[in-house]
Amino acid sequence: MIWGKKWLPATVAVLLVVAILGSGCTSSQGGSSRQEVTVKEQLINPDGQIEEREVTVPCPPGRVVVLGAYPAEIVKALGVEKAVIAVDESTKKNGWPEYVLGVEDAGSSFTPSVEKIIALKPDLVIEAFLKSPQRDQLLNAGIPVLKIYGYKTEILTREIRTLGLVFNCQERANAFAAYIEKQWRTVRERTEELGSGQKPKVYWEYSYGDWKTGGPGSGLQPLIEWAGGINIAAELGVANPVVNPEWVAAKNPDVIIKYVGRELSGWTVKDTEKLEELRRQLMSRPGLKNTNAVKHGRVYLISDLITCAPRGAAGEYYVAKWLHPELFKDIDPEAVHREMLKKFYGEELKGVWVYPSK
Repeated sequence: MIWGKKWLPATVAVLLVVAILGSGCTSSQGGSSRQEVTVKEQLINPDGQIEEREVTVPCPPGRVVVLGAYPAEIVKALGVEKAVIAVDESTKKNGWPEYVLGVEDAGSSFTPSVEKIIALKPDLVIEAFLKSPQRDQLLNAGIPVLKIYGYKTEILTREIRTLGLVFNCQERANAFAAYIEKQWRTVRERTEELGSGQKPKVYWEYSYGDWKTGGPGSGLQPLIEWAGGINIAAELGVANPVVNPEWVAAKNPDVIIKYVGRELSGWTVKDTEKLEELRRQLMSRPGLKNTNAVKHGRVYLISDLITCAPRGAAGEYYVAKWLHPELFKDIDPEAVHREMLKKFYGEELKGVWVYPSK
């Protein structure tokens, strides 16, 4: 993993890997004029360990199918969205980035219509959640497939630089990745000297079910650690464990964070009434109502689109400020989010992304 105290050497190492794998598009074997690049696909196994696999893909691809909201967002940030000809149904339904509204619907990001994708004749399929049988079918049809999670915090900037190589836009990709790394570095520098007794215990729950949380291998694990917290689920040793009320009550978290879905947060949300009600329900839930977090009002809701995501640098500031308000009293997470959107997406900030906001 590249995120240690020796940040600069680690970052340089990543850039060296990128340079070795490819400094741009090169001609394929056999004298063909087709341009290709070999990159390292990042894979995270069930134990949370990072594995790598070399993949050779067209460079730059002219026709791309993107299966997953997070890689679709990175493509927009890199300014190469015109190459996208189809996205998964969920991304298209969400309607952001706006370009997804004008392309084909390829079906589920897990089990898309392979027949439709083949008929579209893409140069490349970029996927985040694709099941193995569908992946094999695409590969057998001669269509390169590249996994880009876009939500695995430890490898996010590596994935951004990988796409920079694939789309031959390394300068923009490096700028985007460096911006993210700068924000993360600020958080880590302010929390790295904290002793264990100064770190609040955190219970972070997913939006799609009660008592579903994240441990090692999940995108939220490093976010908690970097922000100076202790993830109570880390000891379970799996990426996405399901816990129970009695276990959480015994752990007595100091801070509770819950993801909220896109019906309650995001671009189109204008009020916080439903978020307020969800927070009340969360705080009155057996297993949580007697915790330190509830007693001291340290219960927060946040969109998954600004945490374990390409815009996770903005969300990390919210988390860090919730855990250590004094260390981050000079930081305005909303301002960082606004700057990030303007600089890399050409968008103005709107909607509701966290609750409470202060």
